[in-house]
Amino acid sequence: MAYEPKRLTPAELAELHQLPDEALLTAQEAAVFLRLKYHTLSWYRCHGGGPEFVRVGPKLIRYRLKDLRAYAQGQGMGEGVQRAAAAMLASRGLATKEA
Repeated sequence: MAYEPKRLTPAELAELHQLPDEALLTAQEAAVFLRLKYHTLSWYRCHGGGPEFVRVGPKLIRYRLKDLRAYAQGQGMGEGVQRAAAAMLASRGLATKEA
């Protein structure tokens, strides 16, 4: 049986974004928040490079929302994502910032 990631409704995702900075999220919720696969987040946790996490007891892993927000802020957009975002903004008649 393959792992199925947790899927949140738009209302649940909006509620997740409104939590205070000190709120602790499960690894599944953190993956949804960062738009990563759960296994990618697990790999980061084991090999480094991902957001800070907290151990609660010997096995329980949690992520502080402020650490997830800080990690997301520090991640740059790839060239393909930048082109897609610019195209989406242009289709809506919005100006893009030129770097």
